[in-house]
Amino acid sequence: MNQLTDHTTSALPHDPYITAVTDVLTAAGLAPTECWTEDTELDRYRTDGLAGLAAMLTAVLEWDGGHPAVDTGAAPYGVVLVWEHPAEQWMWARREGDGRLEREPEFLPKLGRWSDPAAVVAVVRALLAGEPVPEGYAPYWHEADGVRRAVDAWAAAETSQ
Repeated sequence: MNQLTDHTTSALPHDPYITAVTDVLTAAGLAPTECWTEDTELDRYRTDGLAGLAAMLTAVLEWDGGHPAVDTGAAPYGVVLVWEHPAEQWMWARREGDGRLEREPEFLPKLGRWSDPAAVVAVVRALLAGEPVPEGYAPYWHEADGVRRAVDAWAAAETSQ
């Protein structure tokens, strides 16, 4: 199931970026088994008066152990890639047999919040194969400017309520 969550009211502001990422992954033969975006998780990064009250934007891309690109010796039940706003970097974790995460997601310093989708492909390919993640920093996705502004406006509205 390679599609974003069907939002009943409207699309979320980070959907265009996550769609661009999944499109490039799909073109590379690495379509996630499942992918969704949401705005219902509480912002776990907040330490101010809105901690426990304000939501954050999230995207989850999952590859289960049956995906042909997953090295089941390294990740028998698959891998999860997570994007969260306001986190500055993508994160990842292996899945357990019941689908839960093996541990808290680990940050991927190479992948900034708005990394070019092609760079996400290189990192995903390495994670699924159980190989080291490429070194260096991914380039910025230049088309992110409009998406970033929409995300910033969403975040401002979330905290002004």
